[in-house]
Amino acid sequence: MDSFNKTNLQNIKDIFEKKTCVKLDSRRSFCSYKMVLVTAVLLILCLSTTAFAVNRFSSLSGDDLGLSAVYNGNGIVSILVENRSDKEIQFQSELRLMQWATSEEIEPLAKQNVSFRNTKIPAHSSGTMTIDLSKAYNMALLEKPLAENDWYYFVLTNDHFVFGQDWMCSVDFVERDIIQTEYPTPVTPAEADAKLTAGMAEELRPYFESYTTDPAEKKKLSEEYLALCQKLLEEVDGTVVPSVCPPDLTVIDNGQIPVFDTSVPMDMQLQLTGLHRRTTDGYDKKIGSSDMEQALVLSAYIPQHKGEIDGGADVPLIYVFTYEKSEITTPQDYAFIRGRFMTFEQMEQYKIYEDEQYICYDVSHLFYSELRPYVDSMVSQRSDAYFDEQIWERIQNIYTYYKENMGALLGYRNSQNFGEPENEGYAPNEMLPN
Repeated sequence: MDSFNKTNLQNIKDIFEKKTCVKLDSRRSFCSYKMVLVTAVLLILCLSTTAFAVNRFSSLSGDDLGLSAVYNGNGIVSILVENRSDKEIQFQSELRLMQWATSEEIEPLAKQNVSFRNTKIPAHSSGTMTIDLSKAYNMALLEKPLAENDWYYFVLTNDHFVFGQDWMCSVDFVERDIIQTEYPTPVTPAEADAKLTAGMAEELRPYFESYTTDPAEKKKLSEEYLALCQKLLEEVDGTVVPSVCPPDLTVIDNGQIPVFDTSVPMDMQLQLTGLHRRTTDGYDKKIGSSDMEQALVLSAYIPQHKGEIDGGADVPLIYVFTYEKSEITTPQDYAFIRGRFMTFEQMEQYKIYEDEQYICYDVSHLFYSELRPYVDSMVSQRSDAYFDEQIWERIQNIYTYYKENMGALLGYRNSQNFGEPENEGYAPNEMLPN
């Protein structure tokens, strides 16, 4: 093996300067060489750790959770976890208990005495995680009623509370003799918007007319639906082009901060929205013909409680489907979206972005025909969402802004690796009614 030489050292220095934008001293001394070596090793370890973290369940990668807590008394809390991601999540056995009004952590008597059960939730499934606080907190104090518009919430984590891997979940410790829970009336996509099922393939309509909250039954229905999709695709006289969802093509911050909700500070406006890559719609129905097909989905976050500034429940608003430009050979090739076939000639009017490699379409009209009934339907499914006219105005503002600007905001995280877009954005020809 060759020994370490000046060329090796210079290569390390070049990498360090490029990554840190720090110019290293060119003086030749043993101390400088040693410092460079130590710094380079630390840099490599840091980059390796970052690369490893990317593979973890993280909101920065578009992974999404639904959390709903119920206090069972005697310090026992059950948290229903809905894993909406393609990755498994493993919660760590640690939490922070916070009070909303003061933004302060409630100090435990002994952190190590908090116990967790069922912390691992597989991808695209739901489970109940149980937390025992009885030996760690003064439960008599926590069970005292708080002032109006105040509550407790957990901060949970799957990686030591680092950004993107901490999760908030509100909890009410006030015990009641009788707890009456009102569950939303089950609603199917067909019931919510009958106009949309009319254009679906007849064999596929029963899937969108069904509703279940049971994860096993939901999985079974999805598998049967995807099997039917594959059968239909084999019978199509023509080419069906699958959608793609490139990780580097995303919504780019253009430096402008729109105002979605005047009651929320300006530096938190963009936190009222979420961007996800999803295989299912707001009703948890498959959007493509396989589990590989995803859409880029822009959501509005709405609060779990009155007076809460940021959001906890999300309402999917803008659905963007992306296709490899080279795969579309004729305008008569088909796209398959949410139970229906459309030629790319028909899709042309919904095109919002195009570059050398990809073409993007805003096909939100295939998911709902009217915004307000759709939002009402989404909220009716959530027991953890607060909704009033102010929140409705917030959602309208988010919808209007991204409906008008989505094409212009699409771009690459690492633009130097890709060509410039042929068009900065297409103004949608169809605006959904508010």
